[in-house]
Amino acid sequence: MHTPRLHQPAAQIGVFGLLVFFGGLCLAPHTLRSEACAPLQSELSPPSPPSANPATASETDSQSDALRDDPLQQEIASWIRKLGAESYSTRLQAQGELERIGVRALDQLHQASFDPDPQIASQARYLVQSNQFNWAWESDPPRVRRILTLYTAAALHEKSGFINQLSQLENDEGLSALCRLVRYETQGCLAKLAALHVMRGKPNAGQTALERLELVGSLLDGARSTASRWVLAQSSNPQEFPLDRWLDIINRESKLLQSKSMDTSIEILNELRQWVVQQIPKTDSSRSQALDLARTIPESFKSMGVQREQQLLEFAQWALTVDLPELVQEQHDSLRAALQDPRFGYLLAESLAKQGDAKLAQTVAERTSDRISVTSRGEPAIKDKDPKNQLNPQLELLFARNASQAFERSAIAEYLIRRGQFPWAEAELRRALKDQEDAAELATIINLTQLSQLLHELERDDEAAASIEKFAKRFENEPLFRTQVSEQSGDSLVSNYYLFQGNDYARKEQPEKARECFVKAIELSQENVDAIIGMFRLPETDEQKQQRKNLQKQITASLRSEIDARERELKRDNPRALATEQRALANQMNTLAWLMTNTEGNLDEALYFSRKACSMENRAAYLDTLAHCYASLKRYREAAEQQRRAVALDPFQPSLQKALALFEAKAAEQHEGPQ
Repeated sequence: MHTPRLHQPAAQIGVFGLLVFFGGLCLAPHTLRSEACAPLQSELSPPSPPSANPATASETDSQSDALRDDPLQQEIASWIRKLGAESYSTRLQAQGELERIGVRALDQLHQASFDPDPQIASQARYLVQSNQFNWAWESDPPRVRRILTLYTAAALHEKSGFINQLSQLENDEGLSALCRLVRYETQGCLAKLAALHVMRGKPNAGQTALERLELVGSLLDGARSTASRWVLAQSSNPQEFPLDRWLDIINRESKLLQSKSMDTSIEILNELRQWVVQQIPKTDSSRSQALDLARTIPESFKSMGVQREQQLLEFAQWALTVDLPELVQEQHDSLRAALQDPRFGYLLAESLAKQGDAKLAQTVAERTSDRISVTSRGEPAIKDKDPKNQLNPQLELLFARNASQAFERSAIAEYLIRRGQFPWAEAELRRALKDQEDAAELATIINLTQLSQLLHELERDDEAAASIEKFAKRFENEPLFRTQVSEQSGDSLVSNYYLFQGNDYARKEQPEKARECFVKAIELSQENVDAIIGMFRLPETDEQKQQRKNLQKQITASLRSEIDARERELKRDNPRALATEQRALANQMNTLAWLMTNTEGNLDEALYFSRKACSMENRAAYLDTLAHCYASLKRYREAAEQQRRAVALDPFQPSLQKALALFEAKAAEQHEGPQ
């Protein structure tokens, strides 16, 4: 089942006027320059001025040629010279013009901060460090301009969030802005964060990795910051990874951290280490180097206090992602209190499976399901308690039935599903539901929903229906029970019971029984549009076809009415209702698009609703719908592109992977090929 769709620089406002008025020639304080502004010659010490080194004569000549060829650079150079003018008004005018030009003046201002004229050097350095420039340019796409405008006005501690937003834009839309920050941002941590995002980025559809590297190189051509050096080092020789060079960069960054510089942080250093580890080929000769570098990361977690457990969890997940499962086992015994978190036990089991010990992995998973902490060797971390001190069987049963335990198992199961560990997730859910399959509790409904959806996703619809059967029978036979659970979406759960039964009958080629189940599913929940789709795929008589069309028309009209009502509500701009209404609206648009694209609906309209849903919320289910809309229109290349995005968000869901393989094959048949 496709689940019901849960399925330009602007004119700058300067701050220098008052400072000039009060400070005169002392306008620019002789503070230490930012490490982010350090030129390519060294990350640790300032370069000599160009005039002091004859070896730079050819470089200086080429820069002069560039100035002659670029009117803007000529203008910037002219205003920079006027920073040293005798006239106060001329100096003030020069500062205002350089502010107006904005970040595009920073390259030349960096260089001018080492000018032989101390007045020019001092004021250029102050301009560089003031960071008052507007980062948004007129050429930026609207979304990028919006983010950069907020970035310009944000407090320093808020800026990293906007950098992350730029990196998450589709189709590398934020790449140019990120490179601008890498090149010009004077706060080292921010420039390096942007650099890491650029380095981790992937080519667009239709773009090769080499083409992306060349584009990045052109955006950073002539840049002098340390962050630029990182990115340019990545693109300088894409055929071979220069590990020694990157280890030297890591060593310098580590020394910078030890000096308590504000231009780096432990997070930046660790992300850089992780990126380098990911670039190292995992061959026999280089694997040990990758392991040695990765082992330096957890050392930094010791000082993180309450955040240490989360950092260790993320490190273990990352180690499995980069195929270094030994690290999980090595770190496991040092966790101590964290051993109480079942996720660590399952990650250990996963690491053992990746190392080829499937039997021990299953043992660890079973012990974790029993909530027995284990050592890295899979043995119980705590010896069996004295039987005299154990709870009596009745208390043990009450503890097992505690609602908090059921919710905890539900959360762990969801975590395991996201990691593709379906058998272990199923075991967690069945433990949570033991003797509670027909309870009138929210925890029961949540766990039954999760378990049945998991079994359905694995194409085990008969078992999915069987898991809900006791609950469904009680729902049908006990009016009071039905009233109790309907407020907690119990009717939707029973609707799925009939949907799964109908799917099973359809697979067994029993269309009449399947149709009967699908009708019951719709009667219980009209939002269960997969039941209508199931009916559409059955063989039909003319009468049955007309009945199904009437039902479909009724459901479509209801969804349209709800969509219109929510759009009107959103126009009222009620901040309290905005987020909730937008999520609900996206869900309904996605549901309608899924129904239309899988039946006889208007495919262009389905595409419209699907795009709107995706623009409101970036979810794998919504992207999957969008991919199916494109496929229905035989636009298989675009279908494959959207399906890849869905798989990236939910990489282990079998239905998403199956659809991706189909769309890529269809795209290849059209001679477009998956990109």
